[in-house]
Amino acid sequence: MKTGNVTGAVYDRSIHKKLKISQNNHVTGAVKGEDCAFFSCPDAAKKIITARSLTAYSCEKCGAYAVYSAANQAAAAGASKILGILLEILLPPDALEQQLRKIVEDAQQAAIELGTVLADVKASVTAAVNCSTVTATAVGMITCTADGRDNAVGRVNDAAGGNACAAGRVQRAQKPAGSQIVMTKWAGLEGSTILANACESRLAERYPSYLIDEAKNFMRYLFVTQEAAAAVKSGVGAMCAVSEGGVFHALWTLAERAGVGLEIDLKKIPIRQETVEICNWLDVNPYELAGNGSLLCIAKDGEALVDELQKEGVFAAVIGRVTDNNDRVILNGEERRFLEPAKEDEIYKILK
Repeated sequence: MKTGNVTGAVYDRSIHKKLKISQNNHVTGAVKGEDCAFFSCPDAAKKIITARSLTAYSCEKCGAYAVYSAANQAAAAGASKILGILLEILLPPDALEQQLRKIVEDAQQAAIELGTVLADVKASVTAAVNCSTVTATAVGMITCTADGRDNAVGRVNDAAGGNACAAGRVQRAQKPAGSQIVMTKWAGLEGSTILANACESRLAERYPSYLIDEAKNFMRYLFVTQEAAAAVKSGVGAMCAVSEGGVFHALWTLAERAGVGLEIDLKKIPIRQETVEICNWLDVNPYELAGNGSLLCIAKDGEALVDELQKEGVFAAVIGRVTDNNDRVILNGEERRFLEPAKEDEIYKILK
């Protein structure tokens, strides 16, 4: 299998179909294409959600990247608050204690920035890994409406299974063709800052230091909790946090979750010039590059959502629309190509 998260097809046949979680009043397991599980609380007005993220590439601040990614997944599923972060670290036998300390310090700082706490850390040394591997679990809370429905986003109503469709979750009848796709911030943010640090000397052969330094500082953009909260308040139909595999993989995942087709204008996908330069020099595709920090939303009125997000100080743009078929299409002028299931993230081309 390829490096990184397993593909959607592998996950479906070898993991998801093996899970035997009863869809009862207390636990709702993750559905296909969704990285979160939901737990009911004794308090009917709230629901607990957990979201996990695995960072398996060796890089500076891997602890922070794992925390951001897990929190982003929870926020994109509708969590109004991140209660805490659980961390699991696997280290190779040649790792130094200073490396462990750095991972924990970075994770702690990321948790503080998110307004939450690093609640527990489990660390092990094993020959099963050859680089530091960090798994973060974000525990979040979803607030329910007065009638007991929750604000979880992005799940399709399963009428056959008798699952009630919660407020904010996607129903096919509420997803008319023509709904718009909104993207926050820019493509490839996480990958850009990782590559700016890992390949600084190589990049310095071509670019001035200020460009590389600015890409390093993309760390300040890597969480989506603010825009996710604003999007939920605006009544979006579905959301997906961009992560491993970049914006192309996130678009595929969003379409899978919502059960829709998409038509995306490549030229409207926002991207920073620093990312363009770094990707050109290192020969990687910025649209298939780790993209934590960006959020995709399906909105009935995308322009209105963009206005609301910009009032919150978050850059956003309409990049496409929902279609009345299952095709997931990228348009680039006269060129028309179809999105495919996840490939190996471009960052592994460099970090391997």
